[in-house]
Amino acid sequence: MRIFQILGLLLGLWIAHSDAASGQDVPALKIYHDSDWSNNYESSEAIWRGMTVALKEVGHEINGVKITLVKKNHSGNVTRSLGNMQDFLEDDQAIAVFAGMHSPPLIANRDFINENGIPVLVPWAAGGPITRYPSPKNSMFRLSLDDTKAGAALVDFATHDFNCNSPYILLESTSWGDSNEKSIKAALKRQGTIPAGIERMTWALKSYKARNIIQNVVDAKAECIILVANVAEGSQIALAITELDDNQRIPVISHWGITGGNFHEVINKDLRKIVDVSFLQTCFSFLDEPLPPIGQTVFSKVKQIYPNDISSPEDIKSPVGFVHAYDLMKILLSALETVELNQGDIQALRADLRESLEGIDTPVKGLMKTYERPFSVFSADNPDAHEALGAEHICLAKYGDRNQILVQSSAP
Repeated sequence: MRIFQILGLLLGLWIAHSDAASGQDVPALKIYHDSDWSNNYESSEAIWRGMTVALKEVGHEINGVKITLVKKNHSGNVTRSLGNMQDFLEDDQAIAVFAGMHSPPLIANRDFINENGIPVLVPWAAGGPITRYPSPKNSMFRLSLDDTKAGAALVDFATHDFNCNSPYILLESTSWGDSNEKSIKAALKRQGTIPAGIERMTWALKSYKARNIIQNVVDAKAECIILVANVAEGSQIALAITELDDNQRIPVISHWGITGGNFHEVINKDLRKIVDVSFLQTCFSFLDEPLPPIGQTVFSKVKQIYPNDISSPEDIKSPVGFVHAYDLMKILLSALETVELNQGDIQALRADLRESLEGIDTPVKGLMKTYERPFSVFSADNPDAHEALGAEHICLAKYGDRNQILVQSSAP
């Protein structure tokens, strides 16, 4: 009996050794996801899940090469994100980075990213300068809103959907706010509209400061607020509006930063009867009826992979993060199909990937649309070369009674 136990142990060790050895022979590459997992977990998780579902469709493998995902948390901090990019450069298996919802880390570190040839794919952050690095070797690619167009959409929705001809512009004091202020001012100038006021606010906005800002809005006799903020600051502004008298409350037309977390819980369905908040989204929704076949297929996969979290479309939180990440991963995988993945030179591989992304000529079927040629070579004459979506994909939305995001209208 003893000898059989010994033989069984030896056999187990041999199998384990064989598996480890064979595993070492299987090449693997990594895709980083550099996002704010501390303060905006919901948006980060939505992006992660979109990436995961698309990658699972190909068995986490391209041309015999295993692809794995790596979480990196920058907590909304520009310096920490730079550190994550430096980690990427030192990782000889890392081929690309998916970004998160924040624009400031990408804008602040844009030179470093491009000078070092880091392929960065952007499924949420909307800051205009992100994809417009002035070089044909621009290595940042976006499938999301673009603030050079989102600012105009905010103004158009305010004018056409709310008959607002005297908006108060309220923006966060970051490079994302800078990007939107520029595009919103340009759109207002084209319309011949003079804003009732323009004001900036810092992150971690306190309730007393939010009330002061809203009093400024009331004093300016604004007809609506155009808001560029994330969850924490947007919640404080909305709460301050609920404290006003009925005849002082005006609608809020917001950028989509407020959908990246728990805004719908802080400003619950009862409070949303008091304050009218609409926000930008791209136009695909899992709540669409009828849902197109690809939407049905993808949703079935989501339920299989996350059975404890998702049983209905309403369970997909921060849906634009999921949708954009899914489509962008599909595009990335298409680009990787034409790249020699076993060449041994990771810098050359990254450069080849950038060129492949710009040269995709096989249609990629996604949730937002079928991408015929999502990207091309960047130049001053082709500023949207690294933008997979356009103004026609921008819609206005609201939260429903069950906290679902209801896409309502497309850009005027």
